[in-house]
Amino acid sequence: MIFALYIILALILVSTVLLSGGWEWMGFKIAKLLPHVPLKVGDKVVIYLNGRYNRTATISKVTERYVFIYNNNVMLPVDFRGSFYAIGIGAIDAGKVVFLANRKHYRFIRVAELIRNVFALVDDEDNLIPEYSENECLNMQRSEEGEDDEC
Repeated sequence: MIFALYIILALILVSTVLLSGGWEWMGFKIAKLLPHVPLKVGDKVVIYLNGRYNRTATISKVTERYVFIYNNNVMLPVDFRGSFYAIGIGAIDAGKVVFLANRKHYRFIRVAELIRNVFALVDDEDNLIPEYSENECLNMQRSEEGEDDEC
């Protein structure tokens, strides 16, 4: 009888920890074991397309959904920002684009993606920070306020 009571208390404790954010916290701690090399504008980035090395380029601009290379001539999608990588899925061909700062870190992508999916990790706010001009910030504020809505 006492053994059953201990099991019930342990289950209640574990479920409370997991439901109160403990699962994400564990994933965050595990993800800290991976490299941390944030990308930013002006950095050289190694690009893999569908699992194959494609090219090395310099980041010229970063927005919330895209990374621009070659002086804003090529636009590549970004869907998730990890601690040392970013991943985007192409809208037309559904190709997977991976951005890395160091080519040797590609071997950690599968582990990082597994950790991200199992523990439901959020984007790393230090990697590929969007840079907005004053006009873009002003347009974003107007659209949030509803001034540009035509109804």
